[in-house]
This record gives sequence, structure tokens and C-alpha cells, in this order.
Amino acid sequence: MTSLAATQRRMQVFLLHPKVDTDIANTVVATSAAGVDERLNVYALAYRARLKEVLHNDFPGLLLLSTAETFDEIAGEYIDAVPSRHANVRWYGGALAEFLRNDARWSMQPALAEMAAFEWNLGLAFDAETEPSIEVARLGAVPAEEWPALRLTLGKSLRRMALHWNVGAVRRATDLGEASPALAMLEPSQPWIIWRKGVGVRHRRLEDDEAIALDIVERNGSFTEICEALVELHALDAVAMRTASLLRHWVDDEWIVGISSAT
Repeated sequence: MTSLAATQRRMQVFLLHPKVDTDIANTVVATSAAGVDERLNVYALAYRARLKEVLHNDFPGLLLLSTAETFDEIAGEYIDAVPSRHANVRWYGGALAEFLRNDARWSMQPALAEMAAFEWNLGLAFDAETEPSIEVARLGAVPAEEWPALRLTLGKSLRRMALHWNVGAVRRATDLGEASPALAMLEPSQPWIIWRKGVGVRHRRLEDDEAIALDIVERNGSFTEICEALVELHALDAVAMRTASLLRHWVDDEWIVGISSAT
């Protein structure tokens, strides 16, 4: 007699790899209302439908870009190519961007992969660990002599991307229920950032000097290094005001979770 555990394993293989023969049909009893194949397909089709529902919910911008019919094709091919390996269906779409980049058919439309990557980062930002961000008063309390060596710690929800298509604007229109702008290539590419503020996920284009400053912060560079980089882009007498403005925006947007003046 086949054990329950063995039957469950065979059923799982059948759902994840429908083209693999597991002899699962031998454990299913036909009824007057439905044959063996029909009874098995109830589970197989329901499983695929659930995965497609998850992908629809996680990638509304991709759905908008590709149309409902095309998205259904993408989802079906992804399910065939990438079986779920997580007990939590939340993580199922994690390889969709890579799938779209590498698939012979869909790689011809690179904006699709970029939108999928952008939307996955939105989800990661939402799920990131909650950390208390610093307030303006704490930054203002830093003694003047410590500012040159000041270093900032960014929150875990921040995600940065270089976008080659206007997928950020398309996704924003999707979120707001507005008419979507036409898909367009960005020349040159644009630096974007995604983060969570409170319980909401936000995203926007970074200014070029802001992106450079964040590069320095991410490699644990000091306030002095930020100022030195901005001197290359701004008049000397404007650097202090621009740097202060950036720091204020970062604090207001809850990006900064720690400061240190250690060298």
C-alpha cells in the first residue's frame, strides 16, 4: 500500500511538473460525475490559477504594459519554467524579471523585464524590516567638529535602480488610476529610488548629484566626501546649501536610520 506521504509527494510533483509521469492517476478513483483526469485537473488548474492570481496582484504595471492576454501568456510560461520553491506564495514572482530578460521571446521587449524588476523592488521595500529613522533634531544636535567625519546609515527598505524605460511613470499612473503615459526609452538612463515611508511605498527619480551622494553614503563615505563630490557639480558657495537640502529630504523621507562620526 502506498503511504500517504508518498502519495502527497507524487501529487506535489504532478502539480509542479505536470509533464512528469508520477503515476499519480493510479491513486485516484473515478466517479460517475468525473473521471480520473478531470478530478486531477481540478487541482492542477486551480493551482495554476492561484499562481497567476498572485502574479497579477504583484505586477499590475507589467499587466498594463503587456495587456491581459499577453500577461496570461507570460504567467503561463513562467509557471511552466519556474516551479514554486517556497511554501509562502509571496515569493513566487522573485524570478520573473530574470525569466523575462532571458527568455528568447520576451527578451525582445526589455521594458517588460525592467517593469517586473521595478515592481518586485516595490514589494521588497514594503516587506523590509521596520527600523526607526532619525529625526531632524538629532541631526541638528551633531557638534560642528564632528560633521566632517559624519557617516549615515540608510534604511533597509531603500532600493535603487537605473531605469532605461519610463516604467516608474507607468507604475505611478497605475497606482493613481490615471491614464498611463506611452512607453518610452529614457536616454540617458535615470537613477531611481524606492523606499517605504510609514506603511506606504514610494518611488521617484533621483537627481544626478543626489545619486552620487548616495553612492558615497552606501560605501560608508563621510560628509566631507559628499561635499567634495558636489564641488565638482556645483559652485563652491552652493555646496553647503545643496548638501543640507539633500540631508533634510533624506531625513524627512525616513531614509536615515543611523549616524556616526567615527572615523
